[in-house]
Amino acid sequence: MDHTATTPPGCRRGAALAVLALVALLLLAAAPDGVGALRRGGKTAPLYDRTFKCDRLERLPEPPELVVLGGSRAQRFQPSQFERLTGLAAFNFALQNLRPEDAYAIARFLFGRAPDVKLRCFWAVQVTTFSDTPLHPGLLAEDRLTQFLPDALIAAQRALDAGVAAHEMTWKDAYSSRGALISNSYDRTEARGIGFDRVMQGYLERMLPKVAAPSPHGRGRAKSYFEKTLRLFNLHDVAPVLVIMPYHPQALAAFRAAGWQDKLDALQAYLRRLQGRYAFRVLDYTEIDSFDGRDDAFYDGAHVKRENARRIVRQVVADLPGAFR
Repeated sequence: MDHTATTPPGCRRGAALAVLALVALLLLAAAPDGVGALRRGGKTAPLYDRTFKCDRLERLPEPPELVVLGGSRAQRFQPSQFERLTGLAAFNFALQNLRPEDAYAIARFLFGRAPDVKLRCFWAVQVTTFSDTPLHPGLLAEDRLTQFLPDALIAAQRALDAGVAAHEMTWKDAYSSRGALISNSYDRTEARGIGFDRVMQGYLERMLPKVAAPSPHGRGRAKSYFEKTLRLFNLHDVAPVLVIMPYHPQALAAFRAAGWQDKLDALQAYLRRLQGRYAFRVLDYTEIDSFDGRDDAFYDGAHVKRENARRIVRQVVADLPGAFR
């Protein structure tokens, strides 16, 4: 009688899966900090881009000399291109729905980590940048940033539970080691063969009602934090460069037909009023001709692909050659 012990097939499969999982974890731990997919989030707890960018910045060997701020439309700007054109080591701290409160906290975070570094600033803005929307849950959850905002503001915003749209990052999203977005759901949509015309139709259906309607939010708190951020950079002898971001010509024509130009005019008038009080530069790239942009280098009506992001950066450096010295 053969008394040799045997392992049931189910147990063997379980052991093999456990070994594969361990190997996968070891490979991830050994992966270089270059271009790669996000390796955590989406399984047990939300991972917001505020936390991810703070983590990634803290892993840099040296503090950045130039920071990119802005919303999701600014996430494709590549720090490596800024470094080639200006000689400055850069970091892309653009975030989903970034508002001036985020920007102020980020600036304090960066200056606090490297107070002696002259940190230049490239800030992509749009009309909605200056609206008093509820603070992003990712900001409220990140202590490294909330420490620079009043306790009363944070408590009040946490109590709102306003159901703010809060995109959670997933393992499918890929970023560079310096914060630039390499690929996300926009790229996956293209890969599935969904055409631009269909994407644009959906974008306009979502956005036109918002464009045509009066803003439901005030403009006091956001403007206050915007000006506090300008003042903070000015105290460090830096005049931020503000870039009004472009729209696809089709979207821009539809927005203007719905009365959006009045909102852009109001933004430009507000920035002109600040010119004598703060040092900053403004470049209006609303129309793609202003930076030799391409209408086929958009994901939708607003989000630029890498090619248009590169063209914007080249034009900014050409238009303001002394801004990043």
